[in-house]
Amino acid sequence: MARLPKYLVRVVGLVAPAPALVFLAAFSACGGSSNAAQSPSSSSTSVEVSSNGASVRSLQISPDSLRVDKVGGRDAYLYPDGLLDISFVVDVTGPLSALFLMSTDERGEPDNFFRVNTLIGIEEAPQQFGGTLELGRMSSGLGVLEDGKWINKGDGSVSIPAGPHHLTLYTSNMGGLQSGRHLRVFGVLSDKSVIKGPILTLP
Repeated sequence: MARLPKYLVRVVGLVAPAPALVFLAAFSACGGSSNAAQSPSSSSTSVEVSSNGASVRSLQISPDSLRVDKVGGRDAYLYPDGLLDISFVVDVTGPLSALFLMSTDERGEPDNFFRVNTLIGIEEAPQQFGGTLELGRMSSGLGVLEDGKWINKGDGSVSIPAGPHHLTLYTSNMGGLQSGRHLRVFGVLSDKSVIKGPILTLP
């Protein structure tokens, strides 16, 4: 398996060089709720499904990770910034009003080391992610492509309609992620409740 060159990955509150990571990472098992469904990417991984059918079904490193520069390191900055982006492929089912890409512990709970999202400005995070203490402008943005086109609105936010969507997420490289760290995409519903996707463990 080919290895990526050394690079930097954004970390909240820290900028540090990271060792090389391989392109594709395996999924680790994560606990699901009573409404869990099997992820199509791994029989060992379960994901949450909301009452209206919304879910985050899979997460893996994108083949173009560290090969393109599409977004910058500031909130809603959907323009190149001179740094190659780290990118991920994710399959979701809408409707979803926001996406969070966060580092977690082995149980899939956020560890506040790395986080990017599609919240903007003074938009408040869900309560479990900080509520009024965590506004959109406090963390870097997340560019989202579907079928080669941005689905972010002009302000950087997203509104993902009902049904299945194959998305690519882009974030600028401004910190350090190491092998063995866990990542997870969380989907936010219109009422600010959260659904959890599978855990991606960086090899």
